[in-house]
Amino acid sequence: MTNDLLSRVLEHRAMVIYRGQSAGQCLELTELLREEGIRLFEVTLNGGEPFAAITALAEKYGHEAPIGAGTVMTADDVSRAADAGATFIVCPHVDEAVIARAKALGLGVVPGAFTPTEIVHATRLGADLVKVFPIGPVGAGYIRQLKGPLPEVPLLATGGVGADLARECLAEGCAGVGVGVQLLGDPADQDALRAEARRLLAATR
Repeated sequence: MTNDLLSRVLEHRAMVIYRGQSAGQCLELTELLREEGIRLFEVTLNGGEPFAAITALAEKYGHEAPIGAGTVMTADDVSRAADAGATFIVCPHVDEAVIARAKALGLGVVPGAFTPTEIVHATRLGADLVKVFPIGPVGAGYIRQLKGPLPEVPLLATGGVGADLARECLAEGCAGVGVGVQLLGDPADQDALRAEARRLLAATR
């Protein structure tokens, strides 16, 4: 699964992140976003019905779209995410025990890091990609600076990413970007959500 995760990120570029939505809301939003072409989804564990949502998404869409667990803080979180059907995990930090548990269970691993030291440490522990978080306050120029000494490390930029910043981060060498579903607009306004999803995907091409 781990090599497949990187290849899927490189193929699709944009990962939509759910935080605080119910399982039903995640299913409804995923159906809409799939229709627009998005194929990578993460459900954070710190709000809503995360494990129920992961299970529902994995059962319905897992055959075509990797479903991940985000804001994974402990090794126990990893095990619960795997049991729910997640195929990868995303963390806001670098934690050796979390990464080791994920690797042991065959999950893709995307730890969060910010400095070059943290990024290299995450890579040496077995990260498939490294989440650069938060990218919003520093902008895409920070990716350019990181890529100077670390050209081979696949980076996923998250934190305040919309279509414009997504385009800039990808142009600077990111493998992909993570975008909170709220940044795509009001989930209740389906027309606006579709339009912003198209704008995001256009930015990734």
